[in-house]
Amino acid sequence: MTLMLILGAVAAFYGLLLLFRCATYALPVFAGLGLAFALRDQGFGWMVILEVGLLAGVSVHALCRHLARGSAPLAVRLGVILMFVGAAAAAGFQAGGALAMLADVDLWTQRGMSILTAVVTGYAGWRDLLSPGGGIERQALHS
Repeated sequence: MTLMLILGAVAAFYGLLLLFRCATYALPVFAGLGLAFALRDQGFGWMVILEVGLLAGVSVHALCRHLARGSAPLAVRLGVILMFVGAAAAAGFQAGGALAMLADVDLWTQRGMSILTAVVTGYAGWRDLLSPGGGIERQALHS
């Protein structure tokens, strides 16, 4: 029984990490889904909808990363960062509210947990947007 509690806690912690990691991609997912729904309403086929939605999401994410880390003017960089972080914080706020409702706590504690998860998720989105690429450094390639 103790082993099941420990494994359940580890699974819950991993699920929470996955929730925050996925919330940082709220803006690209929203852009891809928005375009996919617009194409669906126009009567396009499912393959076109899936391809264009995926391409839009990946393009928005790549463009935001490029603009935020590049040599764009400060106003453009700040606008892109605020859009990306704002969408991540909104997704984190909703996820925190849902988790607080599952915990069955009072209303003010739910709001506090929601705001806390919004701040943490917004910071994670900011860090993900401005962090360098996930390439592997190999000394043999640099010599």
